[in-house]
Amino acid sequence: MSEFKTYLKTDLSKQIEILKDKKVNLKNYIRKEILRIFIIYLTINAIYILVTLSFMNGFWFFIWFVGNFFFTIIFSSKLFDTSGRMKSFRKVSINSKDDFYFEFPKITKNVNQKVNAYLLDCKKLLFKPIIELFVVNIDYLPQKFFKYEKVIESNLFPGLPEDINKYNKENNNKKNSYSKFHFEGSDAVQGYFGDNYIEFCELDISEEKESGAGETSGTTFREIIFHGLFLIADYKNIQFKTILQSEFLGSLKSEFDMFSLNLRDEIKLKRIKLQNLKFNKHFSVYSEDDIEARKILSPVILENLGNFAEENNMTIKLSFINNQVFIALGIGQIFEPDLKDVLPLKKINLDLIEKDAERIYNEMSLVSDIIKDLRLNSHIQSK
Repeated sequence: MSEFKTYLKTDLSKQIEILKDKKVNLKNYIRKEILRIFIIYLTINAIYILVTLSFMNGFWFFIWFVGNFFFTIIFSSKLFDTSGRMKSFRKVSINSKDDFYFEFPKITKNVNQKVNAYLLDCKKLLFKPIIELFVVNIDYLPQKFFKYEKVIESNLFPGLPEDINKYNKENNNKKNSYSKFHFEGSDAVQGYFGDNYIEFCELDISEEKESGAGETSGTTFREIIFHGLFLIADYKNIQFKTILQSEFLGSLKSEFDMFSLNLRDEIKLKRIKLQNLKFNKHFSVYSEDDIEARKILSPVILENLGNFAEENNMTIKLSFINNQVFIALGIGQIFEPDLKDVLPLKKINLDLIEKDAERIYNEMSLVSDIIKDLRLNSHIQSK
């Protein structure tokens, strides 16, 4: 990390200074935009009072007061609301406060455009050079992500419908069984890790459902299925399906995960126990072929994955299918800068830019570690 901090102060110093200026400009723009909205708001109120002054009795004053009160509440909630947070599932404990990431509130169309422009600047000026420390000859597309079919091909989430659009359309109007899947993503990367071709992106998969009982009956909620990094690489000589997933997933008692585990039997995968206690503590293994699974998961790889799981508290899923390895790391949101300090009542903190850089470096180090732990050098086909 000390070497990376030196890298920040030398090679990336110019980019960081540019981003600091852009962040200050963004903060000032948001303040001006909010001031403009309040001026409009006060002007409308002044006109209303002047127009109704001649007949403003107790009743009309009450109507004016209530209208202003609700407008202020709604407007303030848009400015300062952080309820747009989503579960990241970075931690095992689903009640941990650290399980949330911040989602910048939508204020006005102009502000949203400025925020999105700053996000792209961060990714191109700062995040891309950091990714290039690990992956060379990259094609980085911040607004792109994998097709849904790739996730289905991985067999890592067998509870997902084969055709998400068809499923959502058919279930949208069903009574007592409302269900809608959301599939979103960003930050697609293609390139070479050493001599080996890999591709990955951020994915956010969730199911929107309707509560069926109790006081919350009829309200909708989202169950997070996956939020993190999804990687694909070529892997030679795979004839059968072999799937690994974090052992603690079952302890979450997620309805989707339990449903997915039951589907393992339907796709003819059998549970396999391997001779490594640390690995078995953290992973469940399902495969069509016992011999091939043990060949893929050599003693060295078992030890490496066991150590990785011990050191990193996150959901981990892998599948070896059709001469490819699919890796799902539930590390939550990665390639997004921290923007809490540009909210109206927050003090700007320009040090957050460097902290974002360090965080991304650490996350990419995790990706590098698991690729090394899988010993992909001897299995990935170069393109």
